Amino acid sequence: MIIRESTHQGSEAWDEWRSTRATASEFDKIFTGGGKVSAQRESYMRLKAIQRKYKRRAWAGNAATDRGHELEPISRNLWSELSGREVREVACIEHDNDLCGGSPDGIISHRGVDISGYETKAYNYDKHIGMIDRGVFPTACKPQVHGALWLTGFSSWIFMIYHPDAMPFDYKVWEVSPDQYTQDLGGEVLSFCEELDRRADEFIDDFEKSMSGVSMKEAMPILEAKIAGMDEEARMDEEARMDEEARIDEDIISSSPMSPETTLLEKEFPYADQWFEIIK
Repeated sequence: MIIRESTHQGSEAWDEWRSTRATASEFDKIFTGGGKVSAQRESYMRLKAIQRKYKRRAWAGNAATDRGHELEPISRNLWSELSGREVREVACIEHDNDLCGGSPDGIISHRGVDISGYETKAYNYDKHIGMIDRGVFPTACKPQVHGALWLTGFSSWIFMIYHPDAMPFDYKVWEVSPDQYTQDLGGEVLSFCEELDRRADEFIDDFEKSMSGVSMKEAMPILEAKIAGMDEEARMDEEARMDEEARIDEDIISSSPMSPETTLLEKEFPYADQWFEIIK
């Protein structure tokens, strides 16, 4: 394990670091909290591969994440005050393979030795009270917390939920230890990283082919097929109309008392020969 402290979470360097690596907060896209391979695994792998070559603008967050960032230092300071332990902020922790890592809310040390980690969540009031009432470590957070345990090899990880308006139930702390789920998650993450490294060029090539030389019509084949069908139907209707008009004309001609050899002039001017004689 490598602990990076030369930058800080949210910086451009940090965003670039995590853009190409499987990160603990996204381990649920590889292995769910319920212990199953995630349905998002390949799409997540494809994204990480493409971002090795093409940078994507970092997610700006939303109101919930902004609130979490605002309350995180308050929660961390509260835990330090109540536990009497120091928590230091770090940029990230990185696996030795340089393909995965995580960005914990803190690392706990004693006598200069890193011994545990810290993660905090600031949910909305109803969710916070519901979790306090159930008292069960949330399944949705298992991949992130157990992922951090797997990355660091620590014997425990502190997980705390905090809501300043929920007094006297404003916080709850779980101490999470590694178990079989930790081992299974680690194995799946390593497998993911190995496959990502092996297939990265393939995913990048597929992406470039899908994005280059694609005309607007090629990008919407269903609509174009519908339009082509309508145009063909209109063409056939026009041909049928012209055939019908031609048939009607033939019927009119065939029903005329004049012989088939009658010229157009004779049809329009049946006494033309007599007039010509008079003129002469």
